[in-house]
Amino acid sequence: MRNLLRTCFIGVLVALAMACGSGAPDEEEVLISLTDSVIVPGYEAVAETTSELRRSLDSLCADPTLALWVDARQAWRDARTPWMRSEATWFGPVMDRRSVRLVDWPLVEPERIEAMLIDNPAVTGDDVRNRLASTQRGLGAIEYMLFREDSLESLQDRSSTRCDYLTALGEVVDSETSAIAADWAVKRSTGAAYKDFFTGRSDSSLDADQAVAELVRTQVFLIRTVVDMRLAGAMGLRDAEPDPLALPGGNGENALSDLRNEIMGMRDMYVGHEESGGPGISDIVLGLSSETDERTRERFASALAAIDAVEPPLRAAIAERPEQVQAVYDRLSELQRTLSTEVVSLLGVSVGFSDTDGDSLR
Repeated sequence: MRNLLRTCFIGVLVALAMACGSGAPDEEEVLISLTDSVIVPGYEAVAETTSELRRSLDSLCADPTLALWVDARQAWRDARTPWMRSEATWFGPVMDRRSVRLVDWPLVEPERIEAMLIDNPAVTGDDVRNRLASTQRGLGAIEYMLFREDSLESLQDRSSTRCDYLTALGEVVDSETSAIAADWAVKRSTGAAYKDFFTGRSDSSLDADQAVAELVRTQVFLIRTVVDMRLAGAMGLRDAEPDPLALPGGNGENALSDLRNEIMGMRDMYVGHEESGGPGISDIVLGLSSETDERTRERFASALAAIDAVEPPLRAAIAERPEQVQAVYDRLSELQRTLSTEVVSLLGVSVGFSDTDGDSLR
């Protein structure tokens, strides 16, 4: 009996030691890993691809051939991938700089663009940044210029100012995304790099609870926008009739890819850096409820599978293959409920309104 008790006691001690020394990351370790392995490299990828887009636009306007036009359109798609994936981390520099107004305002006004091109003999980067409206700037305006039916022919017309405008758009998007990446990664004369402020590695920093709350709230706001505003509006679930304009984007028909990259960006924040095994929000949730963590991971997987099952383009699928889009809406709604109720409650995060509510159409 004594030996049995001694064996049980040792077993309990071993179990406790394993639990305490299991290497489960704390909040600060999660934040540092996500920032250094996912967020900062993500914004560096944005800056790199928008720089390539700028070079492609410059090359196209120097010699507007079919081959260079095709290259420029692909460069635009390539730049959208990391930019949309970064939306899950649109806090800090992106919000402080109000970068969305320059890089990717969701609404484009072709009539205002055309009127501006008639009235102006030349358009510079300074004009784009300081004089034009948000609806005449950014990746959306570049999409309009590259994907309109007579795009190549209009750029070949040397009497127009279209190429001046297009290259100026590329210049501003490139400079702004480079500035975002620098604000995250490089210490400024006015203070620490945002990555150090965000992760508690500077003299003046967010504490870990505040930073985790910022990260989680951003995911909740994003999934709310995707489900309740964009998809519900486009499918006619908010009003009597479907509204295709609820989905940002134009003739490039990139909405399905954009949606997938937004959800992938959210998943990056939840699961962490998969290649290195770096931790994410999941590791914090797991320590509080393995059931909630498993359910959240499953719902990310189900949502992405539903998106991948849609035959593009998304606007056409809404009208012609509504059952595919309904499945996406249903799976994303399940993910939204899990994040907005279970995860938020477990982590003690209060969710109010986004910084962009009322300020952006996203």
